[in-house]
Amino acid sequence: MKEEGTEFTRKEKRLKILATDEIESIYDRPKFNSEDQIEYFALSQSDLEILEVFGSIKSQIYFILQLGYFRAKHLFFVFTLDEVENDFQYISEQYFNSKQLGGIKVIDKQTRLKQQRLILELHRYRLCGKEERQELERKAQQSAKVYSKPVYVFRELINYLTDQKIVIPGYSLMQDIISQALTAEHNRLTKIVCDRLQSSEIAAFDKLLEESPGLYEITQLKQEPRNFSFKEIKGEIQRGEQLYFLYTISKNLLPEMEISNESIKYYAALVGYYSVARLKQLNKWTAYIYIICFAHHRYQQHSDNLINCLISKVRHYSDEAKSVAKERLYECHIEINENFQKAGQVLKLLTDESIEANTPFKTV
Repeated sequence: MKEEGTEFTRKEKRLKILATDEIESIYDRPKFNSEDQIEYFALSQSDLEILEVFGSIKSQIYFILQLGYFRAKHLFFVFTLDEVENDFQYISEQYFNSKQLGGIKVIDKQTRLKQQRLILELHRYRLCGKEERQELERKAQQSAKVYSKPVYVFRELINYLTDQKIVIPGYSLMQDIISQALTAEHNRLTKIVCDRLQSSEIAAFDKLLEESPGLYEITQLKQEPRNFSFKEIKGEIQRGEQLYFLYTISKNLLPEMEISNESIKYYAALVGYYSVARLKQLNKWTAYIYIICFAHHRYQQHSDNLINCLISKVRHYSDEAKSVAKERLYECHIEINENFQKAGQVLKLLTDESIEANTPFKTV
């Protein structure tokens, strides 16, 4: 389990949320094949009317290019016509009778921005300005409360931007917004844990990470039964007894922390992912948050394991009983068949003509 979304890299100094290929799939200029060109560079009557605003063929081609790329990704890109040669040639042949355009294939910034403004109006989109960013920050904080995994918050923001028809801001800005939201959520949880944990509860958490002759206590609690044998289930029952006090702490704290089941699972998974040495390096309140969620989630798993064990044992005994009953039924059929043969012999006596009709049955 590689937690890429929770680390700050020294090089970027920003939260790493997506892998390189994921970033490229969202933010890179689209690469069209022939079918894509037909679809995205098709012009409606409204498009043609806007096209007339621009006098030169270069500007018109650039407008069609920007329009097609925006339709594909709802983003704007800065490029020269040389950089999009295939798309440029397609548009030239489709709309301008393959006219040869010489000279510089760059559009001035003023024209480019004017085209973008018209495209936004055409599609009823808007840029992510100051107000939109503030709303995006609020949405990020809400999402972080539901599930604190960075990639989840990122996807929620993308869905929100798409739904509100807002152009997706740059990746670095998204990183900053999500990082701030996660930091705010972490500070909120830290304050609750710091205010509410008693000294005896803190001591119980610290004991989990103390060195011992065998395994660390928390390492023992991470272990789960490999099967439903008596030895494995006995060990699981003992772990449940160890977990119970920690579970009662989490049961009291988690409602006040107001985090979702997904966040609980996520923080609990970090305890399973990190080594004890790594947990001890974390800020102690951060480690306590993770351990609270781990205790809650692991105790539920403990209950599920025992229930599954019971179901397995009952099913085993039931199958065994059915097998014994089936075998006994087969034996009964054999006995019945043997008795049928004896009954036939008795019936022959009753129909034997050599025996007088008035002979008592006892004599027969």
